[in-house]
Amino acid sequence: MSPIAFALEIVLALMLAACLFSFWRLDRKLAALRSGQDGVRAAAAELTQATLQAEVAVRALRATASEAGRDLQARINDAR
Repeated sequence: MSPIAFALEIVLALMLAACLFSFWRLDRKLAALRSGQDGVRAAAAELTQATLQAEVAVRALRATASEAGRDLQARINDAR
């Protein structure tokens, strides 16, 4: 084997090792991203639930305020 061919094989082996290292790092980053997406999905579901509860609470508050306004108007009318 000539020295040039041997040097090329060493360079090729080093490049292969660099690729393997890069793929390993990429796999770790993708795994972290996937696990983070689960948290985002859970947070989105919780936000949706909280929004629905807030909408129900606002409707109830409006109904209560409307009823209180009618009661107050009735008392004002009775006082006159």
